[in-house]
Amino acid sequence: MIYFVYGNQGPNIKSQIRKIGEAFLEEEKPDELNFIKLDGHNVLIQDAVDECKYVALGYEKKVVSLENCYFLLKPKPKNKIESDQNYDELLDYIENSSQDLESCLILSVCSSSIDEKSTLFKLLKEKAKVIQIVDPDEKGWNEYVRAYLAKKEIVIDRDAIMELAERTSGDVSLFQNSVQILTLYTDHIRYKDVILMINKPLEDNAFLIFNLLIDNKNAEAIGLFRDLQVKNIQSPTLIAQLGNQFRLLSEISYLSKKRMPKEEIANELKIKPGRVYVLSKLLPMISDKAIKRTLDDLYQLDFDIKSGLVDRNFGFELFLIKFKTQ
Repeated sequence: MIYFVYGNQGPNIKSQIRKIGEAFLEEEKPDELNFIKLDGHNVLIQDAVDECKYVALGYEKKVVSLENCYFLLKPKPKNKIESDQNYDELLDYIENSSQDLESCLILSVCSSSIDEKSTLFKLLKEKAKVIQIVDPDEKGWNEYVRAYLAKKEIVIDRDAIMELAERTSGDVSLFQNSVQILTLYTDHIRYKDVILMINKPLEDNAFLIFNLLIDNKNAEAIGLFRDLQVKNIQSPTLIAQLGNQFRLLSEISYLSKKRMPKEEIANELKIKPGRVYVLSKLLPMISDKAIKRTLDDLYQLDFDIKSGLVDRNFGFELFLIKFKTQ
């Protein structure tokens, strides 16, 4: 049995993986011997497949959860293990997955930018169960926020709820972390508490830096980054947000060259038409070559920071300095 779970909401993806695993194993709290968690950034796909082929002694079933399946993204980011990947083994396993009744393989990635035209994704749609965790719309998000706060029996003013919902902007992980921060700060959350303790949406800050870079205002982008550091906004988060912006810009550029109308592009990418319109106006200001180079640079910078090869703030400032639109 094989599943593929994807979307932008990390906590919801993890919850879905847990539910799949518990249902397959028929256990509420499986242990690490029959519920194996692997990281797709570091584990070869053929090793994950091999893990599925045997069950630990004393168990009848086994779940293998391979997270961060970067190879299903569009565009596919660079990865140090890519040259050693053997995707044929995964394709073969998916083709014959119905024969394996003892193991369950769950592939997942926290992104909605999936390469739906890839051979692997098409086979997953045919042979596996594909689950997309959809981002909530504005109405759904507000209902989720109120229901979550009510379930936790948190005392919070109405205007504070509205501001908290806006500042967390449909991001489940950010919202839950923000609630935890606020409840540690006070037992009665007021509007002023949200303003004081919770930053404006990171996407807004990243979009400001993004616009400054496109306008060739590198020095101002560095100044904004230093201001954000005072608010404890870290460079790895901005790197991820900038990566999302440039990836979206790349996709819009590609679809625009196919003469696809903006409304259809919005439907294809599952974003608001206004966002397509705004980003489309930026396309003449930056080359496709520069967009691709920037995505590669951001991926490498993220890898170097996480590997301890470069200081996160110095590395990000150096990226901002070197950024070029051509």
